[in-house]
Amino acid sequence: MPRVTIQEASRILNVSQSVIRQNVRDGKLQATKDGSRWMVDIPEDVEEYSDDFKENIHALARSLTPWWYDNPRKEGVVHYLESLGIEEVEPFFLCGVKGEDIWPATGHESWQRCPECLLEVQDQSLPMETRE
Repeated sequence: MPRVTIQEASRILNVSQSVIRQNVRDGKLQATKDGSRWMVDIPEDVEEYSDDFKENIHALARSLTPWWYDNPRKEGVVHYLESLGIEEVEPFFLCGVKGEDIWPATGHESWQRCPECLLEVQDQSLPMETRE
């Protein structure tokens, strides 16, 4: 089980740093003090780690569309959303692109889709529909 900083645990588990701290206080996560900072033990099955707020954010994103623009002009390719940050909206797309925000791509044409995202969608057997 890796031991990481609170900031790194937040990134790995995709929850806010305050949630990490609260889960340590509540005993849901184990942590030890290393000098002046706390080190958190990451659960072995990261996919099984859950947080209500995180689940609600991801459910909202899934209910809208998996395809999003990475710019406010809604131009260029649309990307498949892998996950959202929790501290602030910080989208990560399947192709590896990290955005500053997201804009829904409902009504886009299939030729506008990012080729790298499409390959990942097919490899992972993810749904392609836009749920408009």
